[in-house]
Amino acid sequence: MLSFFPVPYEDEILYSVFARYHIRSGNTSFKSTINDLFGSTNTTAVMDLPSNLNKLIENLPIGSKYTGEYLIYNHTLYPFYAAFLPPGRAKEVLDSMKMDRGGSIYTRIGIMASSITLNKYFKFCPACIEEDKQRYGELYWHRIHQIPGIFVCPKHYIPIYDSQVPVRGYNKHEYKSATEDNCKVYDVINYPDDIIEKMFNIAQDTEILLNSSFEKKEIRWFKEQYLAKLMEMGFATINKNISQKEFIKSFIDYYGEEFLRLVQSEVDADSETNWLMDMLRKKNKTNHPIRHLLLARFLGISIDNLFNKRLEYKPFGDGPWPCLNKASDHYLQAVVTDMKVTYGADVKKPIGTFKCSCGFVYARSGPDVTEDARYKIGRIKAFGPVWEARLKELVEENLTLRETARLLGVDPNTVKKYAKKLGLVTYWEKRSNDDNESVVNYSKGASGNDYNERDTYRSEWISLLKNNPGKCKTELRQMNKALFTWLYRNDREWLNNNSPVKKRVNNGYARVDWDIRDKEILPKVEGIVKDMLNSKEKPERISISKIGSKLGIRALLEKHLDKLPRTKAYLDSVKESGRDFRVRRIKWAIRELEKEGQELKEWRIIRKAGIRKEYQENIEIELENLIGENKYFR
Repeated sequence: MLSFFPVPYEDEILYSVFARYHIRSGNTSFKSTINDLFGSTNTTAVMDLPSNLNKLIENLPIGSKYTGEYLIYNHTLYPFYAAFLPPGRAKEVLDSMKMDRGGSIYTRIGIMASSITLNKYFKFCPACIEEDKQRYGELYWHRIHQIPGIFVCPKHYIPIYDSQVPVRGYNKHEYKSATEDNCKVYDVINYPDDIIEKMFNIAQDTEILLNSSFEKKEIRWFKEQYLAKLMEMGFATINKNISQKEFIKSFIDYYGEEFLRLVQSEVDADSETNWLMDMLRKKNKTNHPIRHLLLARFLGISIDNLFNKRLEYKPFGDGPWPCLNKASDHYLQAVVTDMKVTYGADVKKPIGTFKCSCGFVYARSGPDVTEDARYKIGRIKAFGPVWEARLKELVEENLTLRETARLLGVDPNTVKKYAKKLGLVTYWEKRSNDDNESVVNYSKGASGNDYNERDTYRSEWISLLKNNPGKCKTELRQMNKALFTWLYRNDREWLNNNSPVKKRVNNGYARVDWDIRDKEILPKVEGIVKDMLNSKEKPERISISKIGSKLGIRALLEKHLDKLPRTKAYLDSVKESGRDFRVRRIKWAIRELEKEGQELKEWRIIRKAGIRKEYQENIEIELENLIGENKYFR
């Protein structure tokens, strides 16, 4: 049993803890150190995924609170490599690390089959070295720096460097500590700004994987997550057919060939088989975590959402959707819950079919890019009993054909078609028959000189126009049906040229009552803001775009907020400036650190809150005040 064991530092890899033990133990051979730690000399010094840790736990000093799982999750690269493994395989790797089964770990975790090679040397951050030396009086190897594909320190936003210590040395039992002698910068590395920003983003995402314990998912979960976003971005159809060339080109353009080469993830756009398409097509193939992070960031999926939120392609937003049946008493109200999405091969767009309980069924192509699109009908597939009953009522009221069509939200021909289908005797048909009789009598009583009488009819029509300014063509017709009918049948072109111009207002959209919309949206916005302020997770900035995104009405709030005065006034009162948001993040960080029992150091709070370097100086005063008053925020 060990008489002592070094306390692992923050983000220290377990290999480094063993190396520090070797120095402090006074052992002259590494085999003696391995025997101390594991009770055997057969264990190999492994940097990333060590095994036989149950034996280590048995040998720790009496009273030690460390467990095998604690060391694995906090001081090895297991959380990174196992993040995208299926639950069963991740459990097998975890058990192998606890037991003396190290030989199978690399195969199970997929490192052996990956085209991404492991680092040759331990890596270090010059700024971390200085901090560690001042804080602890010694250096150590950080986990985050040892992951293939990481080129910058996520804490200091600077490049990391190769040390002189090989990851796989000649002596398989040797543990080499980080020292000032083996961690020297000989040639300064300078990456272009655009590349270092991409490196920093991947490093941050990797750090999230290392320090989180997400629920393990099956490979299919991630494939479905990616496909949902590809459909939303237009790279895949609703049937999950991917536009490979466009997708790969956009992916390469997003990262650039140089960056993809550095992270060993180049993509051949002309090849049918490449790692990027394999991630979306092959059902049971695991992929390197770095490549998952690359694809997720390209698609705009946060790490938290990738694991915890099932993503769905919703080209028509969230339901319920509005009923667009003008004959119903719930017209324009969000009551439709039955909606199916299909793929329109002709238009190459998603087609949504909306079926209301009143029997009204309509369809339109998507996706909906504005809130107003929810109130648009592409075509009506069924009118339903409510609409038909209303048609009967209007026919019985002896309304004109056009007025009936207007009230039902359709064109006159549709009204005629369904009136005939329902066997209705309509006012306009009876009137047409009466007009036929009138025109015969009118023609006989006027004159016997065929075309000479045309001038008489024209003159009468002109007089009718002059005596009734502002009247529309339909209204004039009602005033002298026989005159209109004669001209319509015998002199139609002249009649059309000498009649009031018809005003057409029909753009396919239902009219929006903005006052009602304002009253509906306000409580939803208030609820989202309340949830954001009360959330225990890392804060999100309270902004119009963020709230709109959460409600699925971002475009509506950004483009039509002036039509929603109540909602606008509330948003203006709660939206945060950048400075307000940073202060709230600091308050959250203080609470979290207190829960974890950590000392409230300025650097620790800033890091926890995720305050970028350029804002740190401007917020120091608020930070000092908050640290002094931290009891208030508990």
